Amino acid sequence: MGDVVAAREAYEAAQKEALRIVERARHELGRVIREARAQGISQEEIRRELKLTREQVRRFQREYEKANDLSPLGGRQA
Repeated sequence: MGDVVAAREAYEAAQKEALRIVERARHELGRVIREARAQGISQEEIRRELKLTREQVRRFQREYEKANDLSPLGGRQA
């Protein structure tokens, strides 16, 4: 029975690690979006290129900013 418990623990650890990997990738995408916006690329251009909604683009950027205690880039982001 110890093997079953160990396998379950390994499975649960893998799930946690997978979530951490996804979170890091989301934050990296948010970072790159923020940098593109700072260089003058519009949210609409990014949205079109990534085939996402503007809300999804905004959310990636804001999650990165929040995770890194950054102020949102200036004003309304069209």
